[in-house]
Amino acid sequence: MLRIARLVLLLLPALALGQDYNNDHEQTVLSPGVSSRTSKSIAIVGAGSGGLAILKTILDLPEDVRQGWEIVLYDQRRDVGGLWLQDPPGPLPQYPALPESPVYPLLRTNTPHPTMTYPNFTYPPLTPLFPSHEYVQQYHADYAKSHGLLQHVRLFHKVAAANWDGDGESGKWNLEVHHLNPDAPRGEPLRVFERSFDHLIVANGHNHYPNIPQWDGTEGWLANTSAGTPKREIIHSIYYRHPERYTGRTVVIVGAGASGRDAALQVGKVARVTYQSLTPTSKPTPGANVIPKPRIAYFTNISVVFEDGTSLEDVDSLILGTGYEFRVPLLSAPHSSILSVEPHSAYNSTTAPTLVSNLRYIFPLYRHIFSLAPGLPPTALAFIGLPVLVANCPSDIAQSLLVAHALANSSVLPSRADALADLAAREATLRGEGLDPYRVGHRLVSPSETDQDYQDGLVEYLKDVGALPRDGRKFVEPWRRLGRSKARLLGRGWDRAVRLGVDREWLEGVESEEQWADLLTRLAEWQEAYEQEHGAPAEEWVSYE
Repeated sequence: MLRIARLVLLLLPALALGQDYNNDHEQTVLSPGVSSRTSKSIAIVGAGSGGLAILKTILDLPEDVRQGWEIVLYDQRRDVGGLWLQDPPGPLPQYPALPESPVYPLLRTNTPHPTMTYPNFTYPPLTPLFPSHEYVQQYHADYAKSHGLLQHVRLFHKVAAANWDGDGESGKWNLEVHHLNPDAPRGEPLRVFERSFDHLIVANGHNHYPNIPQWDGTEGWLANTSAGTPKREIIHSIYYRHPERYTGRTVVIVGAGASGRDAALQVGKVARVTYQSLTPTSKPTPGANVIPKPRIAYFTNISVVFEDGTSLEDVDSLILGTGYEFRVPLLSAPHSSILSVEPHSAYNSTTAPTLVSNLRYIFPLYRHIFSLAPGLPPTALAFIGLPVLVANCPSDIAQSLLVAHALANSSVLPSRADALADLAAREATLRGEGLDPYRVGHRLVSPSETDQDYQDGLVEYLKDVGALPRDGRKFVEPWRRLGRSKARLLGRGWDRAVRLGVDREWLEGVESEEQWADLLTRLAEWQEAYEQEHGAPAEEWVSYE
């Protein structure tokens, strides 16, 4: 009976908003449960796609539900857009200092932008189908401005530490905030202050702290540059900017992920020789002028030695496309004890006494979002944007729907015991598929957990508990699935359109979501017909799905 009563209470507002929700252009209208009309304060960290998504989604709550709520979004940078906002002018910092962004001038998206958009907010007309990073950053800025989000955003504000003053039932967050000097953001802050909040939402991304492999012999190799050759270097791709720097050099690119593949395509055109060091399950970047090599084993003073025993003595530069670590310094020592960083942790999701990051995986989290650490209440801490290999904006909105509903009515969430059981079941499923959940982490690579299915699952859960009305539709529209599944084909088609000089013709008159969806369908059919007649080309365009 209690369950039925809870569902009735949750569903009443949903039914009241049902007409709006069923509008084809309003898939994300919120219909939360009973409003207690109590005030609460919410801090959001990060103004990238995740931070903007949760801010917008909370503000979409009916005013009588969020009456008295204070919502503040802090970001330490000069504008919104997260990683898509390139570094300010000037030289890049030197390791171990980190650039503000991993963006490099030739970066463009590897999936068509209509599949990457927030629901019901398209890119401007005539935007190239695979746009450069400038378009993507401007898209986020337009989204923030169009929806009145900027009044809640505090730029040049860094949350340096977040500590929970309370227990697993109640408490407050104490945040140490640094107001940075816009003229010298890496210098002394203009002021340091503390603020208390009821809820903390971390949306600061996962492409900032580079994963740098350690090999024996690197110091000796770096110190023994041959006379008359460029000074030897090993850099992570977060420092990579211009391929021309490597003209005439011998380069080893380590990795076949997004940055490794872009570096292979770009550097391979100008370097004297480019090698790509790969794991046994990886393949050389299609279309790149590279020579494949196995994983690096170690260095000597004169050579790079690989696992098959071969070596190279004329290498000038290594570019590490080796990914990033899941770190959240504001929650970790020495600033906080909320998140323990343990690369070789013996804990698992059911035994961890606090949140743990093994640098690949933050656990225990309910559906990659809510902390299940015993010392925090269920809605005290949430993460937006941890999943990897997703279309960020729609995925962030799906996550934000669950978070916003839970903030409005915490009974939307299962009990901690049930949430832990759900997490354990997910990890068991991954093991059954031959995957280690603590190595896969937040990468949605399992057939049982694709990025689109993950998004649909979050929204279906809200429907199951009565927080959203059942409308017979999936959150992820069919055209988004088509665009993601045929990203390679669409990339080849778009490149052909550009080479033929007809790309603008494809874009003319395309403005609405429906028109962009139709463009994807037509372009896929056009390229499929071409390849059936001529065969698929050796592509230089690469999707990193």
